[in-house]
Amino acid sequence: MALLRCRPQFAAALALVLAMPAAIPAQPANEYEVKAAFLFNFTRFVDWPPSSGSGPFCIGIAGADPFGGALDEAVKGRSAGGHAIAVKHFKPGEESAACEIVFISGADARKTGAALGRLQHAAVLTVGEGPGFCHRGGVIAFEVEDSRVRLEINPDAAQRARLQISSKLLTLATLVRDTGE
Repeated sequence: MALLRCRPQFAAALALVLAMPAAIPAQPANEYEVKAAFLFNFTRFVDWPPSSGSGPFCIGIAGADPFGGALDEAVKGRSAGGHAIAVKHFKPGEESAACEIVFISGADARKTGAALGRLQHAAVLTVGEGPGFCHRGGVIAFEVEDSRVRLEINPDAAQRARLQISSKLLTLATLVRDTGE
């Protein structure tokens, strides 16, 4: 009965958690296993503009891969929009607008800014980590606070990329705007 009276944000968070992969490890998930699960679930809560492509749904990793196989495991055997999911790795400067999601790794603000500039008007969900990622034009940033992964979303960047982010996902995040840093 108490669940019926819960706050809308809690209900949205519960829906997102329930949408995560069914297999839960016996030990607590590490930070990048949680981030990998989020990356997969973004495929369910973000709408991309229609495309004529029939290839796989691409999740790209620009720079060093901090996931250690967790992302490959999270998407193994899964699909997005009826397409198999492929994980591709790019060196900094080689990010591809052919991917639907690009995770920009690393704390180097210059490289991050350059990558965001190259992808700014492409229909790509740019995801990164650390302070300032969304303020510089990234769409979603992972922030770790009190050992929990939190989300920041920049609706301006999403609009430029022609992405529609579900209100369920927006309620879980802190909304930020571009600052041009």
